[in-house]
Amino acid sequence: MKIIATTAIALSLGLGLIGSAPAWAVGGSFACERPPIMEVTENVEGSSALQSIVNQYRERWDAEVVARECEAYAAGEPYEISCLNGRRDWPTILASVPPDYFGRSNKSLASTVDTERRVDSGYKAAIAYCRSVGAIK
Repeated sequence: MKIIATTAIALSLGLGLIGSAPAWAVGGSFACERPPIMEVTENVEGSSALQSIVNQYRERWDAEVVARECEAYAAGEPYEISCLNGRRDWPTILASVPPDYFGRSNKSLASTVDTERRVDSGYKAAIAYCRSVGAIK
């Protein structure tokens, strides 16, 4: 009887927390077990340089989503703080990459890779914002 009562209390407490922003977000994470670059290689045919560039655009897209989810959290609106693998909008990400990058060799994209890597993706700032509002630890 004691086990049943304890279970009932635990379930009722847990159900009471579902949907409340702070309970779900605290300890939440956008980290994934599988590296995001694996998703890039599945969605991008071409040179490793092109995949590296697309990965930069993927990180920029991730930054926008992370910031949006944490803004929703801070506003008490619905949000989802979890791994983005399988949830990315690949047509949008790929459309954001300049079309002339596609079909080019590693050698012809070498300087472009360096240039794209120097562009701030905004991801660190988005994560810092999430921490500042308590959405993630």
